[in-house]
Parts: sequence; C-alpha cells; structure tokens
Amino acid sequence: MIHQTFTINGMTCDACTKLTAKRIRSIEGVHEISVDLQSKRATIEADRPLNVDEINAAFGESNYRAEDNSL
Repeated sequence: MIHQTFTINGMTCDACTKLTAKRIRSIEGVHEISVDLQSKRATIEADRPLNVDEINAAFGESNYRAEDNSL
C-alpha cells in the first residue's frame, strides 16, 4: 500500500471534508482516506501513487484543489 498526504484547499466545514473524502474514495485503487479540516489535509492509502491532477479531476467543478505535500 502507498500512503500519501495532500493539502486540500477550499474546505471550510465538516460537509466539505465528507464530500472531499467521497470524491477521492471514487478514484480507482483508493482503500482508505482520512480528511482533517483543521490541517486541510487528506491522508490516502491506495494501491498506487496518486497525483494531484487525478485528485483534482475527481473534485470536478467544486472549489477544492489538491496540492502534493511531497514536493
């Protein structure tokens, strides 16, 4: 399993964290996700490394945007 952490900009409430988790969970290969509103971070466990572009694509037209914390 691959563990990654991304900053998620645009989250402002608990509903945002739930929607963020739901959208990221829809990405093929994602097994677990934890989203923290205070730190604005999503910790993801997946079969393979994820990239910012595919996470942002899962967000669609929402105001959420991921940033890779490994840079």
